[in-house]
Amino acid sequence: MQPTFDVLESIERQAVACEHIGSPLYAALLLGLAADHRARGITRDLLESASERPQHDAIPLRYLATAHRLALAGSAPDLARHYPSCGGEWHGADPTHDFLALVHARRATFVDGLARQVQTNEVARAVPLACGLAHLQQLFALPLRTFELGASAGLLSRLAWFRIETSAAACGPADARLHFGPEWFTTPPPTLPDRLDLVHQEAVDLTPIDITTDDGRVAIQSFLWPDQLERIDRLRAALAIADAHPLRVDADDAGVWLQRRLRVAEGATTVVFHSIVWQYLPPATRRQLRATLATVGATATPTAPLCWLRMEPA
Repeated sequence: MQPTFDVLESIERQAVACEHIGSPLYAALLLGLAADHRARGITRDLLESASERPQHDAIPLRYLATAHRLALAGSAPDLARHYPSCGGEWHGADPTHDFLALVHARRATFVDGLARQVQTNEVARAVPLACGLAHLQQLFALPLRTFELGASAGLLSRLAWFRIETSAAACGPADARLHFGPEWFTTPPPTLPDRLDLVHQEAVDLTPIDITTDDGRVAIQSFLWPDQLERIDRLRAALAIADAHPLRVDADDAGVWLQRRLRVAEGATTVVFHSIVWQYLPPATRRQLRATLATVGATATPTAPLCWLRMEPA
């Protein structure tokens, strides 16, 4: 059984996590929001009714992302002045007052935002995923067909157009807008193909983000931490690549979708892949995915293989 956490504990744990992964701005803000919760302020009022599983549903991150979305859209200038992602600067001043003023002024927006699933869209996941796909391409000596689950905006399905470089090999276009260099590797793969040979791609998400719209592009950026400019720059580079290589992300339950869509194909390696998704899927969806992979896997052959590629917490 998974442990349960109350809202206040979830906020405090998220503050520690933000400090650990290099977002001191959000760490400081979350401590201020925890204090507002203990004082029975609007943070407690809104978040206590947002979910019965605040840790699992990442309620503190939904809260933060709603404000970030308003700041990115130009609707929260007082908060935006603290956020480097919005052109502001942060030198350690407490942003809690401006955050809470925005919550009071835009309460209905925050109620809606707390119902919106977190989609952090960390495109650096492309490094291990690209290496995994490269290994499968070399192993079977066949082009790739990919099916991405929990794809959000489908940015990781565009990883064939990212550049992955080790000290000994490189994969992807030399002029790619997004590069990952040798510093991303502790032990790099011994070889990489010059490019990933993708002949078919599909993707699904329960609530996909449409990055062809201004609202979608703001939304996808809002889930990143505003003081982590390297991550934001990577995301914006990936958005530019996505503009050049469109891909529709279907809106559906992953289990239902894969059962309907997945088949092996002669002369290609079919790969179902996902990253930091499995823990959020309902048990029934996970069971259906496993059943579909087993059923379709039984039809696979050396010239029509099926692979399951995952980047998930241990």
